[in-house]
Amino acid sequence: MTRNFTSSQSDTAARRRAVAMTRTEKVSRTVARMVAKEIADRQLAPGSALEAESEMARRFGVGRASVREGLRLLEAQGLVTVRQGLGGGPIVSEPTGSEFGDTLSMYLQAKGVRFREVAEAALEMEGLAAAMLADRVAAGEDVDLDALAGKQIVPEMTDDEVVDTAVGFHQTLREMSGNYVLTLTGSALAHIYTFRMLEAHPDVWDDEEREGFEGPHQAIHSAIAAGDSERARRLAREHMREVIDRLSALNPRMLDERVDWR
Repeated sequence: MTRNFTSSQSDTAARRRAVAMTRTEKVSRTVARMVAKEIADRQLAPGSALEAESEMARRFGVGRASVREGLRLLEAQGLVTVRQGLGGGPIVSEPTGSEFGDTLSMYLQAKGVRFREVAEAALEMEGLAAAMLADRVAAGEDVDLDALAGKQIVPEMTDDEVVDTAVGFHQTLREMSGNYVLTLTGSALAHIYTFRMLEAHPDVWDDEEREGFEGPHQAIHSAIAAGDSERARRLAREHMREVIDRLSALNPRMLDERVDWR
């Protein structure tokens, strides 16, 4: 069902003046900014329906083509999804680390950035996330460490389950850090380097590699549960360094390859 955005005549006039004052900027980008601001101001949750293109065009005082292009800009950034067909229309989405990572990789490619820089930045962010989560525990915040404990690798897992669980452990760690900027940025970097590292890895994960995740993950969890931020940071960094070294050994040139937008 389409959400009805009500506004006074003065609000509508103000929006139209805002569009008129930014003619040096593409109208579609202005529309995109205004829609994004409304989503934030109204604290609309993912899945919330926005008003129809025709209503946005009337309210903003612009053509439907400009509204449509503005929504496409937001869709490309993962903030909006435009459903097609009967009952369709724009709805609010939640940007993910993978979507942000895709956009980031385009900029990194343009600057000729190598995977080594991505891995180094990701290593530091994982350590920071672990330390921040441990600080939350030490401060007595209500933290559900069972969610992190549930991302532990067990012997009977298939190779695909090992990968999913290992990636999930670090994603959960970032999400529980309490800092959304760290969560989103760290997840974007993880999306970039994990995709490339898995490409370099054989299809089969041996026991030594499985243990290379299982033991460190348990140790990191224990340090966090104890509220020891320095130990949690050190263990997370050491674990990331071991993973990077192990996977880059399979493809010695990998870290010196340029990040490409895919």
